[in-house]
Amino acid sequence: MAGMFLNKVFTSGEVAQICGVSADTVSRWFDLGQIEGYRLGPGGDRRIPYENLRKFMLGHGIPLERLEKDEQKILVVDDDPYYLDIIPAILAKEGSYKVLVASTGFDAGSQVVEHNPQLIILDIHLSDMDGRMVCERVKSRPETKNTRVLAISGYVSEEEAQKLKAYGIDDYLKKPFSVAELVERVNAAFAS
Repeated sequence: MAGMFLNKVFTSGEVAQICGVSADTVSRWFDLGQIEGYRLGPGGDRRIPYENLRKFMLGHGIPLERLEKDEQKILVVDDDPYYLDIIPAILAKEGSYKVLVASTGFDAGSQVVEHNPQLIILDIHLSDMDGRMVCERVKSRPETKNTRVLAISGYVSEEEAQKLKAYGIDDYLKKPFSVAELVERVNAAFAS
């Protein structure tokens, strides 16, 4: 996969987005020689080649997945082993998704920080915390504020389901659901 990127050159803004920092921070790294690149003319825009960025990220503990993010990442968060098994199995058949799993809100938080998934399929009633809190935390991070959240639960009333958007939840699917329903909602999340 990395071979596709070898000749790519990034702007300071692109590096900032990949590393989760401001463009000013990237400029500082560049000017201090921490990240190698070149300028377009004297005092011109900074450019950082792929290999230099990759080397910098490795040296500073920044996950390479942020650089090599060709596939869409989905995090499935549920404390029910059945759903942690069946949802990733369904998604594996449906597309080129990288599917991550977490069985607690705490684990979900770690996965979100490390992988910045584009979609989270989130059980509302987790054993260690309320899924709505997990969603609020995801949406409060600049790196994941646009992450789509599909809530799932078998215990949410229609009235409660109507209030989920207030927590940043984008869509809701009642358990048990069909394969077709799940696939339709996942596709809709990536289309929006």
